[in-house]
Amino acid sequence: MSATSEKPFRIHGIELITFTVQPQPANALAEAAFEFNVQQEQKTNAGKRLIIVFTTVTIREPGKEALLARLQVASGFEVPHFEQLIKKEGEGYSIPLELSGPMSSIAAATARGVLYSQLRGSYLQHSILPLLPVE
Repeated sequence: MSATSEKPFRIHGIELITFTVQPQPANALAEAAFEFNVQQEQKTNAGKRLIIVFTTVTIREPGKEALLARLQVASGFEVPHFEQLIKKEGEGYSIPLELSGPMSSIAAATARGVLYSQLRGSYLQHSILPLLPVE
C-alpha cells in the first residue's frame, strides 16, 4: 500500500466502558507482582461501517482469585469500504486478519494508556500492562 493510498480503516472513537479498583489489600504488594488478563472481542456495526474492539484488562495478585482492578475500553474503527472488506457469514461477519490484527494491537495499546491514566495516584500506579504478543 503506497503512502498516498487510502488506509483501510481509521479510528472513530475511544470510550472507557468500565473501571473499578478495589481498596488496597492489608498485605503489602510487591511492585512487580501482578497478573494481567487481557481479553478482546470484536463487534461490527455494518450500518455505520464500524468495527468496535472491546478490550478488558483485569489485574490480580499472583495466585489469588480476587481482582484488584478491572477496565474495559471500546475502540471504534471506521472502515470506509466495509462491504468490500468485511464478509457476512451467517448471522455475523468475517473480519480479515489484515484488519483485525492491527485493530487488536491499536486497541491493546489504547487500553494500556487508559489503564495507566486511571491507576495514576493509586496503589496500583506501577502496574503497567506489558506488551502483548499481538503487539
